[in-house]
Amino acid sequence: MTRLSLLALLLAACMPSTHDVRAPVDADLERRMGRHVSFSAFDGAIETLVKRGLDQRTAVQIALANSPRLHAAIADLDISRGELGAALGLGPVDVDLSERFGKFDDVRMVRPYEFEITLIQNLEGLITAPRLRAAGRSDIEATQAAITAMALRVAGKTEIAFHDLIAAQQEVELRRTAFDAADAAATIRERMHDAGNTTDLAQARDRDAREQARVDLGRAEAEVEVARETLNALLGLSGEQTKWKAISTLDALPDAAPALDDLEAAAVKENLSLVEGNARVNSAENRLGAENVRAWLPTFGIGAAIVNHGAGVEVGPALRLGIPLFDHRSGQRTRAKAEVTKAESELTAVAVELRASARAARIRALAAYAEAKHIRDVVLPLRQQIVDQTLLHYNAMDANPFELIVARRELADAGHQYLDALRRYWNATSEVNALRSGVQLDAL
Repeated sequence: MTRLSLLALLLAACMPSTHDVRAPVDADLERRMGRHVSFSAFDGAIETLVKRGLDQRTAVQIALANSPRLHAAIADLDISRGELGAALGLGPVDVDLSERFGKFDDVRMVRPYEFEITLIQNLEGLITAPRLRAAGRSDIEATQAAITAMALRVAGKTEIAFHDLIAAQQEVELRRTAFDAADAAATIRERMHDAGNTTDLAQARDRDAREQARVDLGRAEAEVEVARETLNALLGLSGEQTKWKAISTLDALPDAAPALDDLEAAAVKENLSLVEGNARVNSAENRLGAENVRAWLPTFGIGAAIVNHGAGVEVGPALRLGIPLFDHRSGQRTRAKAEVTKAESELTAVAVELRASARAARIRALAAYAEAKHIRDVVLPLRQQIVDQTLLHYNAMDANPFELIVARRELADAGHQYLDALRRYWNATSEVNALRSGVQLDAL
């Protein structure tokens, strides 16, 4: 084996295998999520899970195994591997062949000729290999971080979509209760109107309240279907697979507010976009270094020349050099410099947006918790007390049925407010958990 062949094999060996680039992603994701994650949906598994009904954990499991977006991101690893291999390749051997024939010699009865073969292997890749190898490995590191971040975002967004669906289903029940109350009030008013015991205005108002409650119920039912389709997109489900049922409710509000004073620091420490951004900067800087080398040595190759001038075959070394007299690769170097500037600016933007996102998530979580707790502990008991007292007065014939209906309607309104605050709290909690795991769910 020639030295040149050995060098070519060594360069080819620099390209990692699929397992080599996938294993760090699996390990990092398991560390961040606290459990093993499968990206493969085996036959029949999804159908079985769908038939059982979905809770939040099952929904996340399906999304990670079945999300087309995530599978597309995973394919980027092989793209990065291929780009690394292409960057380190030596390229083909250039073969220059020439043959010339002289005038036919009548005396010697021969036609003199000469031929020349030059074999040149471009070795520019060997000179730029350290830079290109570093750039390629940085690209793989950036892709690994991006895939892990994509998986965590899919999981976080699936949790939020599941919360929204469960809240929408519970909202339908509350709206149906509100409609029943409004329908009862309108029905009583209509009977009183028929008996001549109330005004046209009062009847119109109660009828209007009933129709508004009907509209609110219809909107709530539509929101359930919209929330299901949002979740179907994250789960990667279609056709018969979409006929699943959600089998859980929103978790109760914790007794104590979450401890979030360290959220900003934790988010910065674990953030995968910063890991990816640093890798992109390193990649761009190394590619700029390779372009600077090409600027003063655009072509460099060695090989052998074989010549026959009619006096026998002669063999000797051949050298090819590119001299940058009129082309200093200014365009390529300008582009490479701009890539460095772009990567650095994007890294700065991620850092700024991350800190702001962490602070905003902390505010949302604590505000939603405080609101839900106040409604649960203060507003709902007061509204229930009003209903109970109104019922006592109604039984004592000291209150009319409309006052009781209004009291129950206001209790239902408080239920709406509590459900919405509880949904926002758990969504904010998912966002906080995602930040602690290393991603922003609202990343630009």
